Amino acid sequence: MQIRSLRQFSISILRSNHHEFKHSQISDSFRLTMSKIASQAMILTSSTTKEEISQLHGMTLSSCVSLSVYPKPYISFNLHLPSYTSTSLKQSKYCAIHLMSPTTKATEMAKIFARGNKSPKLEENEDGEIFHEMTTPFNEISNMDYEFFKLPENREVEIPILKNGVETIMICKTDKCFPVHDHEIWVIEVLKILNFSNDKTGGLLYYNRGFHKIGKII
Repeated sequence: MQIRSLRQFSISILRSNHHEFKHSQISDSFRLTMSKIASQAMILTSSTTKEEISQLHGMTLSSCVSLSVYPKPYISFNLHLPSYTSTSLKQSKYCAIHLMSPTTKATEMAKIFARGNKSPKLEENEDGEIFHEMTTPFNEISNMDYEFFKLPENREVEIPILKNGVETIMICKTDKCFPVHDHEIWVIEVLKILNFSNDKTGGLLYYNRGFHKIGKII
């Protein structure tokens, strides 16, 4: 689906179901509760068969967790719809999950990949959150910030991987996707791990609407 048609489709859904997206008291309380919990901030980049900036997609995740180790390693995450990344994953099937270092550069990249395209007309009545994952982050970074990883099992597919502020990258293949209301839960298989640092920093953490690093041992 083209970007324009996807956005128009998303806006029409938002308008026709306006009442469904209004925050309830329990939703606000839940949001506040979850903001107290630190979670790992990772960046997902989706594979492509075209080396065009407009065709490259990715997003910052705070819901990526280990699902299993044996017989194969799987991880899961969720994303908010509508999402360019979701469309890309369904088409290309491969992605890279970046474990970021707790540095200023990594924080800048995480913010870029968390940024979204909001409709000015809808922002007047809504906070625009439904669009927060309709991102085109590669338009905001230099081509010096990433390179392409070629898949040995599929030479026609390449995954853009970030070069700065990254400790480890997991090369993954999609397995299953489950729709849940206005979200999707994804299960992906880890095929290969690229390590760029042997340091154990705890990675880049996100809580209370900000990025943090791990503290002292209790």
